[in-house]
Amino acid sequence: MQYALRSLGRRMQSRAELERKLLARTTPEVARSVVARLIEWGYLDDRKFAEAFVHSRRRNWGKLRFRAELARRGVDEQIVCEVLAEGGEEGEEELERALALLHKSAWRHKGEHAHMVRFLQGRGYALAVAVEAAQRYQKLREDGETK
Repeated sequence: MQYALRSLGRRMQSRAELERKLLARTTPEVARSVVARLIEWGYLDDRKFAEAFVHSRRRNWGKLRFRAELARRGVDEQIVCEVLAEGGEEGEEELERALALLHKSAWRHKGEHAHMVRFLQGRGYALAVAVEAAQRYQKLREDGETK
């Protein structure tokens, strides 16, 4: 129990992450018992973890990256979908974030369309969003409104 509390004190974790850590140190029965008790006490909550995770990285990541990272950390797909839907981020807002990311990281892609699209896809933006953001960035660049 002490190890689990210290681990949660360092950073929020999903139920599956903490259970994996505990399984490396103890028996499966003890690990499940500790996790169940922490959930019961409110110290371990996958929904709160997913919300904090998304909030802390929202400026730099797209929905696809969040889905992959939260799945890797063992968060239930339904919770991930609900948390991403609660963000209320639809088309235009996500496109604006992608465009802002291109402005912020112009030195990486040097304004080349294919590099910008790959860069945004690597950050978890859908292909359609990445292409549209790259096109808008190039238009702004041609108009002299950006570097």
